[in-house]
Amino acid sequence: MKSIPLAVLAAALLASACNDPVPLAGPSPVPPTVTDTFTGTLTVLGTNSHPFVVNEVGGVKVTLTSVDPLTKLAIGVGTPSTTTGTCVVLDSKTTDPGTAPQLSGTATVKGNFCVAVSDVGNVTDTVQYTITVLHS
Repeated sequence: MKSIPLAVLAAALLASACNDPVPLAGPSPVPPTVTDTFTGTLTVLGTNSHPFVVNEVGGVKVTLTSVDPLTKLAIGVGTPSTTTGTCVVLDSKTTDPGTAPQLSGTATVKGNFCVAVSDVGNVTDTVQYTITVLHS
């Protein structure tokens, strides 16, 4: 008689172990509140990268705010390469400078990121630029 209730209990435990687990909720993205401003000199067909650290999962906005003399540049956001020291760009855009972010998205992980500024064939000597990264 004791074997029947134990068999039922074992079957119930086995059945409950086969249920799909409820996925854990990831962290809610926070609005960007940290501003990093980078300036530099870009040469013909050159690329400069600037590192920044995201401390919380959340928004990232990149704005090429000025270029002197005025010309279109490529801007990109990505992660620093541990082997080459360059920025491995995940998203980029060729743009004129402006006041509104030209790139925006969400950093889904905390950690080291970078922003890259590149000449796409428009620079004839050197240019001075300022780029702003808003992140969390």
